[in-house]
Amino acid sequence: MKQGPYQLLGFLLLANLCYSQVGPTEESADDPRFPKGHCAGWMGGAPGHPGHNGAPGRDGRDGTNGEKGEKGDPGLEGSKGDPGEIGVKGIEGPRGFPGNPGKKGDRGEGAYVYRSAFSVGLVSGVPVPNIPIKFTKIFYNNQNHYDPTTGKFHCNLPGLYYFSYHITVYTKDVKVSLYKKDRAVMFTFDQFQQNNVDQASGSVLLHLDAGEEVWLQVYGEGEHNGIYADNVNDSTFTGFLLYPDMDHE
Repeated sequence: MKQGPYQLLGFLLLANLCYSQVGPTEESADDPRFPKGHCAGWMGGAPGHPGHNGAPGRDGRDGTNGEKGEKGDPGLEGSKGDPGEIGVKGIEGPRGFPGNPGKKGDRGEGAYVYRSAFSVGLVSGVPVPNIPIKFTKIFYNNQNHYDPTTGKFHCNLPGLYYFSYHITVYTKDVKVSLYKKDRAVMFTFDQFQQNNVDQASGSVLLHLDAGEEVWLQVYGEGEHNGIYADNVNDSTFTGFLLYPDMDHE
């Protein structure tokens, strides 16, 4: 921008006045109120406009930690965590007191009882040899497993059986045999003593399958058939089941 003639003239006059002034005294040289240099007698100009704000300074150093605050309120309950691992088995505790008795159970079905037994006697003596002796005097035969018409016991329940016989011997020697399934399994012999009544007996355990038969008969051709019975002397044949086979239904 160009300056006017008056402004230029004023500037020259001010410069001349500055150089024509007397220099500062010794007292004023050390006084901070007086400006130093060739323009000691200058006149101040009009105040300038305020300058722009400077750039922000750097962050200061961290201050010391403050005092501990008061305890806050409890936070909200968090979500349930995953199950933890199974811990070590603890020591066994003391034995507890006995509990109260339980309720009575329902009545069960009755167990099936296997029965098979007979006891029979001879009505008259001198039986025919080599055929089953027919004991027709019935003491017990509730299951009808013994047939008095044939003299044979018929097995209906497989298992272990006990058989016994007691024979009155009179007038002749006696030799009887116990048969099972057409085979003699045991023999009994008794020698008759003149003018005397004797006794002969035998017993055995046999396992029978269903359908098998057991009976007594005189062994020989008739010379050993001194089996006797009357109203005061008996000859008997008995048998019964001891243990049924468990797999039998």
